[in-house]
Amino acid sequence: MSAGNKVSAAPKARKPRKTAEGTRSASAPAGPAKGALIIVESPTKARTLTRILGAGYKVKASVGHLKDLPPSRIGVDLDNDYELQFVVSEGKKKVLDEIRQAARGAKEIYLASDPDREGEAIAYHIASELNGLKKPIRRVLVHEMTPRGIEAALANPGEIDLHKVEAQKARRALDRIVGYTISPLLWERVRRGLSAGRVQSVAVRLVCDRENEIRAFVSEEYWTIELSMRPCDPERSESVFTARLDKVGGRKAEIKSASEAAETVERISGEGFRIDRLTADEKRRQPSPPLTTSRLQQEGSRRFRFSAKKTMQLAQKLYEGVDLPGQGQTGLITYMRTDSVRLAPEAQDMARTFIRERYPQALPGRSPSYRNKKGIQDAHEAIRPTDVTRTPDSLEGILDRDLHRVYQLIWQSFLESQMAPARYMLTTVLISGDRDDTFRATGRRMLDAGFLVLRGKTPVSRAKAEGDGEGSEKDDEETDLPLLHEGEAVEAAAPPVSEQHFTEPPPRFNEASLIRELEEKGIGRPSTYATIMSTILDREYVEKQENRLHPTELGELVNRLLVDSFPDLLNVAFTARMEEELDSVEEGEKVYRDAVDDFYRPFSKELSKAQGGGMANVKALSEPTNIPCPVCGTLMVKKWGRHGAYLACGDYPRCKTTRNIVETENGPAPETLPEATGEMCPVCGKPMTVRKGRFGTFLACSGYPGCKTTRSWPPKGQDAVPAPAPADLPPCPTCGGPMVVKTGRYGSFLACASYPKCKTTRPLPTGISCTRPGCGGEIIPRRGKRGTFYGCSRYPECDRTYPGRPVAKACPQCGHPFLIEKKSGKSSFLACPEKECGYESEGGEEPGITA
Repeated sequence: MSAGNKVSAAPKARKPRKTAEGTRSASAPAGPAKGALIIVESPTKARTLTRILGAGYKVKASVGHLKDLPPSRIGVDLDNDYELQFVVSEGKKKVLDEIRQAARGAKEIYLASDPDREGEAIAYHIASELNGLKKPIRRVLVHEMTPRGIEAALANPGEIDLHKVEAQKARRALDRIVGYTISPLLWERVRRGLSAGRVQSVAVRLVCDRENEIRAFVSEEYWTIELSMRPCDPERSESVFTARLDKVGGRKAEIKSASEAAETVERISGEGFRIDRLTADEKRRQPSPPLTTSRLQQEGSRRFRFSAKKTMQLAQKLYEGVDLPGQGQTGLITYMRTDSVRLAPEAQDMARTFIRERYPQALPGRSPSYRNKKGIQDAHEAIRPTDVTRTPDSLEGILDRDLHRVYQLIWQSFLESQMAPARYMLTTVLISGDRDDTFRATGRRMLDAGFLVLRGKTPVSRAKAEGDGEGSEKDDEETDLPLLHEGEAVEAAAPPVSEQHFTEPPPRFNEASLIRELEEKGIGRPSTYATIMSTILDREYVEKQENRLHPTELGELVNRLLVDSFPDLLNVAFTARMEEELDSVEEGEKVYRDAVDDFYRPFSKELSKAQGGGMANVKALSEPTNIPCPVCGTLMVKKWGRHGAYLACGDYPRCKTTRNIVETENGPAPETLPEATGEMCPVCGKPMTVRKGRFGTFLACSGYPGCKTTRSWPPKGQDAVPAPAPADLPPCPTCGGPMVVKTGRYGSFLACASYPKCKTTRPLPTGISCTRPGCGGEIIPRRGKRGTFYGCSRYPECDRTYPGRPVAKACPQCGHPFLIEKKSGKSSFLACPEKECGYESEGGEEPGITA
């Protein structure tokens, strides 16, 4: 089969699993013989397999998909049963040649790509390229990268599941049709570079709809009243507890204003009270099920503020294998893309043995089991550690900080899910007054820690249990009440306290809650959530503010256009139904052609209407403003261009003045340099102004084109801090002229202001002295083979180096004069450069600014 082959639509699906021609027959021997070729998709996975299987086997990595739809055209034949036109991906021809070469000398071929739709498609395309070799080709599903897991997979080879392949083809076809037909409309009517997607556009709509709810929300005032009480018995006057007003005059307490609150406080002051009813019920707090893909992403976001993409990248590393001392490359968790909470019986037995030895008090009578949600695939068990005896403590210092946190999350969730529930005694007390007013007090006392023993909780501990997500108890139930009796008289221990509150709008989504919303509505699947989150952020439809997702002006604009022009595409129920149809293709209940056709027929009608003028042309629109043109005084209008919204003079074309827009407390305004910086051009002395170009905002001399001095503003990845004043910078060592701060591909640096006549450059000073005794040098950024590092300015006399950017902030633990900024993925934290100290800040802490 050639590199540019066409893979035709599948024949009508049947319930029995369809398998690829050329794969293992029922009589094929189990397990690979020496000289077999095993093909995986990841180099890390290949290294792990090589270590476990030894030198008798060849292991090759495809490095992801070898074949895909062509990047320059839609690749879906809309007139021929939606036939897909696959080609060898760019840069993969050499990889494919190496796999072919290895396959020629192999006795048999095992395809061990990931056990999901994507992995099945990878295996199918590899098999289609190797079928001409007339070698046995078998499919193996490796659920855990351990000797046990690999042995089980190779001992039970199967066949390529063509239903999964067709389901993946259908997903690619639908995404291609949407992306390659709607995106050009957005380029034409809004700006180039935008994209629309079958699922991503629905995710953006959810964020926009939530924002509209928040804007439409009208906050209402209400008041609560609490009263500290104690028994009237003088010997028990120390038994003080707090109760909240529940009813006034026999009716639910609904206090709407300060005057009502004052009247109510006056009413209950001096009132006599008695314990009317006391109930004590034992409640159980069940552990959460073991992690699925979506819950792993949600917990990673909630606990560590990791993006879904980062959480999955870390989980992928743990699955493919980590180099452990004395053991080599070892897989630490099972396959991480799953929607099932099911656990294998051997995994439950492993957990019970560990709990019996370490936490016997938390061992349940039998292993807990959890029910899967309706409609899930259940192709793999839940995410769990491959060996529960490999505790997080034993991997401290072996795994890096973020890998360790994700492993601990998976390990703890798995073990807790197999432990007994925590038991509490929940006490509710109703206190009635002489005027038919009722107060309520609630307390909770732990009887048995159950699974919470893994978090250090005990029945004698009154510490608040750490919330485990949905269903966790409220903090106001974490207090034990004193011993009380029904009918007992109680009195006020202090005056009543009234407190004002306001109803709050629904919270904005964060990544965790948006993933949960998508999952609950049946939109997307476990393997797609991380990509959805990354896409809507990268395309600038949504932005993060304090870890919450806010729609951008661009996102709301595109959402309005798509909702008006493609109501079905942006309909949540329609998208969820399409996901169910794709699942039906995977189950063999529906054929590829019919699933795609069910989508394309109604979509093509909406597309024709939009292409015929049904979608508004935003580029031709303008909104009036009350901002006068700084040149001619005519009111400016708001327009949209390739870089977003901007202000233009309303007297165009006679006046062609334009300005960037900034949002202020008084609404949109022309963008100018913030007065707080007051920066002047270091070359000619004229004021610097803010400009916007294709790569964002920057500072430029107001004397342009006579003076072309520029610098980044704000510096990429940093806060908007003014550069060192020209008086603080050293003169150019070559020509003696002034030096200016510039930004290049490796960050900020000093350059001679006379460029291009003088091309002298120097590293940007940090103002932090080298710590080597008697050196007297300064720590500066330097370039090496592995990128930027920090070292002494007196090199080679002093060869002291530092593992990160120095931050002028003393170590709170040992007092070292500065800290080092270290990075882990996209997050950063501060650490002490003294190894003996070992101080590290929390992941979300601001790195600060170098002096």
